[in-house]
Amino acid sequence: IELKYGIPDPGIIDSLWKEEVFSRYGSVDKKTTIPMLATYYDTKAGDLRKADAAFRIRKEGDQPVATLKWNDSVKEGLFEREELNINLTDSDCETPTLSKFIESESACALIEKVGDRPLVPVLKTDFTRKTMRIDTGTTIFEADLDVGSIITSAKNLDICELEIELYSGSRDELVSIGEDIAERFGLVPGLKSKYQRGIEAVESADE
Repeated sequence: IELKYGIPDPGIIDSLWKEEVFSRYGSVDKKTTIPMLATYYDTKAGDLRKADAAFRIRKEGDQPVATLKWNDSVKEGLFEREELNINLTDSDCETPTLSKFIESESACALIEKVGDRPLVPVLKTDFTRKTMRIDTGTTIFEADLDVGSIITSAKNLDICELEIELYSGSRDELVSIGEDIAERFGLVPGLKSKYQRGIEAVESADE
């Protein structure tokens, strides 16, 4: 469960990304900056996309991580979905496969849809993520500032957004905090994931 907000004016980033902006909601720790380089994969027939699913392998710093997402629900910037993340070795990345998720009963249906068809690159994202972890005393959430690009065969798109992800506690408190930050800084509720934005760019170029 996470909130996603677009930052229409990059000039406000210095004012937005300060510890005191988030410390009004609770204690702040685990501040990090990590480069993120991801490749999204699908079959040539787009079997995952047709099943409302996305599969990526992302280098988070030096650590490759495989992520499978499905059943997206979006309402006014609030994203709810199923998501599995598994750390990989560099050799695992040479031939992308969903086999690492075989122990998940929920993922098995997606694995069956793909079958033995190879996965091919669809698009990439390349951005820097700055992170703060906030503990309100009843809710723990992570604020992520993402700045970079979505890279497709059609064109590149800018990434400039704030994500606020729920780790534990109250969904309603997360929404209240997100709405307060959005109002204070003029942020725009996000309606599309990075992957969806990239796919739409590719599909519009093919029309």
